[in-house]
Amino acid sequence: TAFWTIALKELGEEITWKQVNEAAIKTTLTRYLPGGIWLFASRSLALKNEGVATHSLIVLFGLENLLAIPIAVLIGSLLLAVSSSVPYWMGWVSALFLIAITTLARPILNKILTWWTERRELEIPDKISTLGIIRMSISLLVYWFVFGTVFYTYFKFMGQSIDWSTAVGGFSLFWRISLFAPFAPHGLGVFEPSFIALVGWTVNALFLVGAFRVVLLIRDLLLTGIAGFFIKKSSQS
Repeated sequence: TAFWTIALKELGEEITWKQVNEAAIKTTLTRYLPGGIWLFASRSLALKNEGVATHSLIVLFGLENLLAIPIAVLIGSLLLAVSSSVPYWMGWVSALFLIAITTLARPILNKILTWWTERRELEIPDKISTLGIIRMSISLLVYWFVFGTVFYTYFKFMGQSIDWSTAVGGFSLFWRISLFAPFAPHGLGVFEPSFIALVGWTVNALFLVGAFRVVLLIRDLLLTGIAGFFIKKSSQS
């Protein structure tokens, strides 16, 4: 939600953190549908009802993929290079790739935005600033480190011995890649065997790694239920 809020404000949208959070919580459960697009589609629809322009949501989709992928790969490759046999050059390649993306993405997206608005005879939106790209990148870095640390903490509670760098690095790398599998809701069935192969665990650990999704599902159900209660109470008052 931090990334979405920063990105939409960069695009000139008058949106608040509260509105983005509400849209995110309302649509959280759509991540479990196969196809990989439903979470973004449903959240975009919720934000469109809040007045966010369609072209801003399209650019947001591009920004999220352009930045989230190299950042996740960068974190994963750097941490795994420290903790396992992954070669160090992968970290350098990831870093150069991220620099290239952040350098080239802004002017290209600004040109696309200008072309789109002129074609549709719309008001030219605000251009994406370099500071905005940096803020979005930082929000994604924090996101993957926090999410990966939650994954590591889960293993600790389950009594499993694993390095923090291996858990966070493997999680960031394979979780993000698994989201591209259109047949797998939330990367289910793609992430688990990939992570097990990385850490060298047996197939018996498949259930242990997969059960982390149960933790996320419980969290999502609780958030959706609590948010629904407060949103309903707020609308009644």
